[in-house]
Amino acid sequence: MLKTWKTAAAAVALALVTAAPAARAAEALKLEIGYIPILAAAPLFVLEGEGWAKKEGFELKLTRFESGPAGIQALAAGKIDMLYAGVAPVIVAKSKGVDVAVVANSGMEEMTVVSRGPLADASDGVPAADAFKAFFAKNGRKAKIGTQPPGSVPNTTLQHWLSKMAKVDPALVEIVPMGIEKTQQALMAGALDAATIREPTVTIVRQADPKSAIMALGGDMFPQQPGTVVAAHGSVIKNHADALTRFVALHVKAVDTVTANPKRTAELANEYLGKGLVEPAVLESAIASPASKFDADPHTILEPSRKMQAYQEELGTAEPGIAVDQAFDFRFYDAAVKK
Repeated sequence: MLKTWKTAAAAVALALVTAAPAARAAEALKLEIGYIPILAAAPLFVLEGEGWAKKEGFELKLTRFESGPAGIQALAAGKIDMLYAGVAPVIVAKSKGVDVAVVANSGMEEMTVVSRGPLADASDGVPAADAFKAFFAKNGRKAKIGTQPPGSVPNTTLQHWLSKMAKVDPALVEIVPMGIEKTQQALMAGALDAATIREPTVTIVRQADPKSAIMALGGDMFPQQPGTVVAAHGSVIKNHADALTRFVALHVKAVDTVTANPKRTAELANEYLGKGLVEPAVLESAIASPASKFDADPHTILEPSRKMQAYQEELGTAEPGIAVDQAFDFRFYDAAVKK
């Protein structure tokens, strides 16, 4: 009888040991997360690169997009579960019935206007409006400024800066929408006179061309400019609420790491932002740049997002009467920071 009991117990123990890996695998939540290749997405690279996501029970697949609107289209189609991108396309998507919400913030006041060549020369020590006038008078053409598609944060903030802040005559400027990488390439090739770019591109351009000029930082373009957020599809919010809170907690931890340890962040982000072509030291400098500002709290950008939405309505890139608040779900951040 004792032998039989021991045999049965051993069999049960063996079954538990054998089943353990399968059970652990079943507990792992697979998430496909989109991102655009900008420094404000660095917290995602940190939480994945440090192994925190895996330890917390997440299996992540990171997918690269060239603009926020492109990423939102994938999110709306259910091709990805979450997205690190600009807040503006998330709000627009929500207004069109897409089941998505902002669950955390990541970067603020990211956009920067950098000029090269004749426009950079013209902008030396003079207001932007005067620089564009001087450029037109000397070159006989409009200045070409590269940015992302209409409805994106870069496009919106550029137009706000030109119209509301710098008060530049629209007859002096040609806005050229294109993807993020193409914008950088065109600016470096001299096909653009200026561009709205984020870090680490700002540092890359400035180091490659010391004669380039920063015409406006994020706060100059749109005060308290809302930038990159963490958005989640409704299916994740509804079906994996506890897991999403854990993920947001990892994001908050990663934002702290980005700020406190630029060197380590640069090492982890290099694979995603530099593709091995950019030295980690460049990324480290970009993190310390005045164009980089990290903040995980989504409450911080609610009011600036309302203002941006109002301006997008003025531009005609957003439907009027959108309730911006509906695009935010603060529950997960609030729960994460209380842990």
